[in-house]
Amino acid sequence: MLKIPYSNQTHWQFETLNTYLNLTHLVTGSNLHINRGNILGLNYGLNVSDQEEIVQNNRSELLVQLHFNPATTVFPIQTHSNNVAIVTDDNKHSIFQNTDALITNTPSILIGVLSADCVPILLFDPKKRVVAAIHAGWKGTVAEIVSCTIKKMMLEFNCTPDTIIAAIGPSISSENFEVGEEVSIQFKDACKHMGPNGKMHIDICLANKLQLLEIGVKESNISLSGLCTFKNNVDFYSARRDGFNTGRLASVIGLTV
Repeated sequence: MLKIPYSNQTHWQFETLNTYLNLTHLVTGSNLHINRGNILGLNYGLNVSDQEEIVQNNRSELLVQLHFNPATTVFPIQTHSNNVAIVTDDNKHSIFQNTDALITNTPSILIGVLSADCVPILLFDPKKRVVAAIHAGWKGTVAEIVSCTIKKMMLEFNCTPDTIIAAIGPSISSENFEVGEEVSIQFKDACKHMGPNGKMHIDICLANKLQLLEIGVKESNISLSGLCTFKNNVDFYSARRDGFNTGRLASVIGLTV
């Protein structure tokens, strides 16, 4: 991934997505080393202990950084489901309850998901001009949120998996994701291993990549950030490291006019 400096902030972009015109995207960092007057740095989540005014200001700054104005930024109310919604001009101001993936083909709508260890995934079909943002924790991964999203893209927009570009953002690495047997048994053998203390670890990045491959996305069209949110305590939030009320990173994507 490419580091993108902006003022006192550092964010990230995927080289693969940057090659396309009329497309914008960004994965935010926490910037916890910057004193912005709030304890959670560049938090984008409204469901944690932070001032709503600061969070809304952070979200508004995304549009400025991406030169994406006038526009609307849409984040769903995530519940670790496999529910997918389509965002249009008509419903862009709606509250997307119980939703963990958004799809749009409407320019000037920036869609995104929030995470702090879970896997954020951005999709783009350059032929049909359709984008998607997915939040995949272990529950969403088991429920095949990635497959559900692509199937909806196929059904509603006639997308084909072999043309989709997929970018898997920063998330917790397998070495830091220790789980109990009740979780590990829900993953394929290729996605789990024994840790040094005998506990099981799962690789949710790999699990989601395998879902992409299984539904027909080309491996050459899949990019992985390779960045661990748990290990990097300067640039990323981590709920497992810092507790559930830590901030949230934003992974956003949108079509420009």
